[in-house]
Amino acid sequence: MPPVIHALTETPPGTEDKFSSVRCIISGGGPMHSPTWKKFNERFKIPVINAYGLSETIVLGCGTVIRPEDYLAADDYNSVGKPAGYSEVKIVDTADPSHELESPKAGEIALRGPGLALGYWNMPEETKEVFLEDGWFLTGDIGYIDSHGMLVITDRKKDMIIMSGWKVYPTEVENVLINHPKIADVAIFGCPDEEKSEIPAAAVVLRDKNDNLTLDELSEWCREFLAGYKIPRRLIILNQLPRVGGWKLLRKDLRDSLCS
Repeated sequence: MPPVIHALTETPPGTEDKFSSVRCIISGGGPMHSPTWKKFNERFKIPVINAYGLSETIVLGCGTVIRPEDYLAADDYNSVGKPAGYSEVKIVDTADPSHELESPKAGEIALRGPGLALGYWNMPEETKEVFLEDGWFLTGDIGYIDSHGMLVITDRKKDMIIMSGWKVYPTEVENVLINHPKIADVAIFGCPDEEKSEIPAAAVVLRDKNDNLTLDELSEWCREFLAGYKIPRRLIILNQLPRVGGWKLLRKDLRDSLCS
């Protein structure tokens, strides 16, 4: 859903008039870039509720939701809110799930609640890996609890890039690059590197197809907002990014096709 919201912010003036009967939008399926939420809210005046859950959970019984009034308190508009219903949320060490991390340290998001599945059908080993004995479920998502006690999702654990031991979260870098005046869409992914294990690479779609963007320009833009190790080492310009149904990003496809 976030890419759909982003696409609406790029529509011609007057499009907002067609949404006059819409009172609220519920978004899910991934983190929403801060600039996208702000731009959509300012233009369309429609509150966007970002809900968080998984196939193994039900949001109201094991997930989080952010209400429209909560957006005023959410850090940089990135939050997906607080636990809904009888849900519980905590952040654990990616290497040791028994170790709970203090706010605002980032780690793997764990959920517990009455809306949680019992496990995977006829898959005992896979069930044991993520459905813990004390009732907690390891989501495979990376996030943290912000200063207002709200959950912020940063990335999928499998999408995290580890460069020379440093952790790079793609969404953090994408949030910076999506504000570049030449960039219409962006995806950050890791490519294998003999020296550093992995390096962050950027695949971008330009607003003007006749324009150009260099890696030096990209790096210069990032230096103001990101630590040096988070700045992309490669830049690939594409006509469009691979997405399922036009919205869910396929990072694996980018890695497989562009990292060779």
